[in-house]
Amino acid sequence: MIVRPVWRITLGPWVVLLGVLMFALTFLAVQTGEELQANVDSTRLIKDHAEMGNALRPIALALLVAIFLLVAPAWSIARGGRGALATLGRSQMWNIISIVLVVLTGVLATYWVIKTGYSGADAVWHDVRIIKSGD
Repeated sequence: MIVRPVWRITLGPWVVLLGVLMFALTFLAVQTGEELQANVDSTRLIKDHAEMGNALRPIALALLVAIFLLVAPAWSIARGGRGALATLGRSQMWNIISIVLVVLTGVLATYWVIKTGYSGADAVWHDVRIIKSGD
């Protein structure tokens, strides 16, 4: 959608739907993590992981909003709109700003998911020692 603006019209609804799903699943993951945290011994690693998970919610929301701000003006133009969204969609500056927002929030969300997942794995496996065969 960044490379081919016409995809904002054809693929945009699906990407927004996936963004909504991602946002909902983020809340589900945080909720299940909180339930698990209540049933295990709380260590500093588990607390760090929980804090990272909580921080993921606003990042997921920011990504969803950025995607919508990229796609909505294109939808408005495609429907023959003459309102504020269509005006934004015709603005080269707005297109650049919305593309930058999507890329930055997408990179941030990806980084934060990886970092959060790693911290969760570290919280679970940090005390496990690998035993080599023959030792």
